Amino acid sequence: MKNKIAHFINRIPMRIQLSFLMFIIVTVTVFTLVYRNFTSIRDLTITDQFSLSSNLLELEMENLDHYIADLANFCVQPYYDLTFTRIINQQTPVSAEQLDYAKQQLFYYYYTRNDIQEYELYLINQDISIGRTENQEHISLQSAPCFDTKAAASLCSENPMHHSILSCPKPNSFFTYYHSLFQVKGQVQQAIVRLQINTSYLNQILKNHIGSNNVLVILNDHNEFIYSNDTSLFSEENTISDILNTVNVSKNGVKTVRIHGESYLLIHAKSSKMGMQLINFIPLSYIDSKLGSASSHMFVNGFLLWLAAVFAIYLFSHLLALPLKLLSARMQTAGNGDFHTFPEMHGSTEIAELSGSFNSMLLHIEQLIQQNYIAEISEKNAKLTALEAQLNPHFLYNTLQVISTEALINDQPKIHQMITGLAANLRYTIKAGDLVPLKDELKYLSDYVYLQQMRMENSLLFEMHLDPGLENYLIPKISLQALVENSIIHGKSSTKETIHINVSIKKLPDKKLQISVLDNGCGISKQQQEKLQQDFHTAMTARNPGGIGLANLYVRLHLLYDAPTDLQIYSQEDQYTNIVLTLPCID
Repeated sequence: MKNKIAHFINRIPMRIQLSFLMFIIVTVTVFTLVYRNFTSIRDLTITDQFSLSSNLLELEMENLDHYIADLANFCVQPYYDLTFTRIINQQTPVSAEQLDYAKQQLFYYYYTRNDIQEYELYLINQDISIGRTENQEHISLQSAPCFDTKAAASLCSENPMHHSILSCPKPNSFFTYYHSLFQVKGQVQQAIVRLQINTSYLNQILKNHIGSNNVLVILNDHNEFIYSNDTSLFSEENTISDILNTVNVSKNGVKTVRIHGESYLLIHAKSSKMGMQLINFIPLSYIDSKLGSASSHMFVNGFLLWLAAVFAIYLFSHLLALPLKLLSARMQTAGNGDFHTFPEMHGSTEIAELSGSFNSMLLHIEQLIQQNYIAEISEKNAKLTALEAQLNPHFLYNTLQVISTEALINDQPKIHQMITGLAANLRYTIKAGDLVPLKDELKYLSDYVYLQQMRMENSLLFEMHLDPGLENYLIPKISLQALVENSIIHGKSSTKETIHINVSIKKLPDKKLQISVLDNGCGISKQQQEKLQQDFHTAMTARNPGGIGLANLYVRLHLLYDAPTDLQIYSQEDQYTNIVLTLPCID
């Protein structure tokens, strides 16, 4: 069986095998990403909904506290009136005149608010009740209190705020509010105020929860229902206390409960002053319905991503062999004699390692060629030194010195200076060393330019600009003279009587030395510039080492320095030529 499978696999091309494997990986990856993205967005939406609802409920709880505190202040208004206070605290029966005064004051109090359905003041000492019920038009003396006075007094005495909030079964009513009035001394209750509150304030709260399919529950300080817009969630077996005891809290603090098989988001706010509680149950199914369109877009995008990935797999498998083809072509180029390295190829570890090894081999070959070239130059220099030794430089120096002295005796200072400069230049050219201090090169250049000016009379103008502190930097010997000589030889024109050469030397911020030789000569055409670049390239090959002029200098730069160097030519015909040499700073 294994042999059959192996035989079958061997008949399938590697590109198809790789494509099939990548297809499976991409399919699983895209499905996983879409699913995780959907769950993360759902969790984020639930978290945001929980946070926003919590902030809203806390704000509503704070406003409800203020509202109840305002009701408490309203209930104690009779104590702001001394006459009314005496009536409340009076132990003996009140007169008809006092009752009329109490009715009138309650009338004023009642009509200052529009959220009170019923307003009743029960005087404990008199055992009478004054107020207005829903069926009455005016404030009047009640035949009997409309509430259980003992139960209300007991509830108010148990609360530190001396009030009690109970649900009201009457339609269009929010809750019933009780508040006891008592003497400060002894804390003895003297009266109980009953307010039946309509739904005006409740409607303001409900406006904030329209369209969310949530269940809003309001409890008093005894965990008793004040209001709920859906009582079907609760029963004797499934009380609000039981529900609050089964809360699940996630890692990000989101609270959920499960009621009748459905999951709800639970937001709970409790007043630390009044003991009231606001509880909001938001169905998770409502949040999922809001995510319906977003999830559809997400799955469509996932499908498009899957299609793009399949296309990418096909393209990748098609281009898999391209780096190997390019590497093969580069090997053929190297076989033709071009050993310059090329950018490393990537795509896999094997290709990168193969490309790096091939580049290292080319670099090593090029180094061997350069070493061989340096050996050839050294051999030529040795032969030249042998020839120079045969000329007996001391004889030449002594002869030039005699001529210079004779010129000085015969009052010929120019001839004396010319011969002295020529002797100094001859001595400089044959001395050892490939790199020389910039100050020595400048002295040699100065003598060379002086001799050229004597030869060309007034047709050569020369300027030198040198930044301070650069005199001891090392540069290739006779490099400045080669650049200036190029400007003199190739810059002369039949249309210009004089040629102006400007040499500028400065240090760049990246620790490079820049030498610029600018002339106003006849310039160099584009064809000549291209030929010079070709000469530079040809001079670097093993089959044609060295060269003359700028090509020779170009080769010397690459042989003398390990760091990058640059020799650029900028020119405009009949206007100027600017040769810029950039070298590493070596001192």
